[in-house]
Amino acid sequence: MLNKSYQNSASLALLPAHGVPPSGTNPAIKIADLTVAFGGVPVLHGVDLIVGKGEAVGIVGESGCGKSVTWRAVLDLLPRSAEVSGEAWLGDLDLVGARPLVLDRVRGGRIAMIFQDPAGALNPVHRIGAQIAEALRLHRGLTGPAARAETRRLLEQVGIADAANRVNAYPHELSGGQNQRVMIAIALAGRPELLVADEPTTALDATVQAQILLLLKKIQQDTGMALVMISHDLAAVAAICDRLCVMYAGRIVEAGSTHTLLTAPEHPYTRDLIGAIPPSCGPRIRLTAIAGAPPQRNLPPGCAYVPRCRDALAACRMVQPQVRQVSAGHSVHCLKAAAER
Repeated sequence: MLNKSYQNSASLALLPAHGVPPSGTNPAIKIADLTVAFGGVPVLHGVDLIVGKGEAVGIVGESGCGKSVTWRAVLDLLPRSAEVSGEAWLGDLDLVGARPLVLDRVRGGRIAMIFQDPAGALNPVHRIGAQIAEALRLHRGLTGPAARAETRRLLEQVGIADAANRVNAYPHELSGGQNQRVMIAIALAGRPELLVADEPTTALDATVQAQILLLLKKIQQDTGMALVMISHDLAAVAAICDRLCVMYAGRIVEAGSTHTLLTAPEHPYTRDLIGAIPPSCGPRIRLTAIAGAPPQRNLPPGCAYVPRCRDALAACRMVQPQVRQVSAGHSVHCLKAAAER
């Protein structure tokens, strides 16, 4: 049983899935066969994904499934030792292997990223106004009075009260929720085409989480930018995203519209994630615990979810499932789902 508020918020227009935006929609970014390895150990196994312009896409899964690594690889934010291959097209620019000077213009300009820990991402010895102004100077060439006015406007846009005075505050003088809003303001300073929010509500209490999620959705709708939200919290992502991609062990195992994945999931892992969501109202129910943890290396020859899957077939242990289109806009990697159909 799903939380009713999330059921209602997930009643969105159905969108094609697994990297295929609606017909006629221009893609904001196209990722194809993206692989990442550390020390020869693969951690991403050929991720394919297209995010349409103006679309909100959620990337969900447990910690260690490859959600953040995917987007850090796209933006070249992984350690130099990482082995990255594949493609990530931003218009006619392939970001994988692009020159550092080119990526410097893309990061914060065309693509902005909100990191998990605002306290760690913000510079503690600089005022928040100066940190926003730096982004304005780098990506829009604004300085002096124009930068100060735009800094105040951005703080007001993200809901910081008394922006004229708060602009002079240091990060330690603000709450966790306010610092997260400052991070969003910095991300918006360059007027990005795509905003990637990496676990933006992890360290916040429930009330502030809801405020940040609503803020991100409102800004995305007002500006028309594409939004990617990375989270282990399926319910939170479902509240604001049009489409969901479920990742496990470095692969997208199921993708589809939010409504479809919440009401008719095909992959056992997606069903198990939904079964672990506690309802906020209604009768008490028994939640489904997922035994074990995602594998870090030495994946089995077949489906990586086999050791934790209650529905695995004998073939699942030996055969790697291929992408199968369940319906328009809904795809899954699962032999069991294919056999049932």
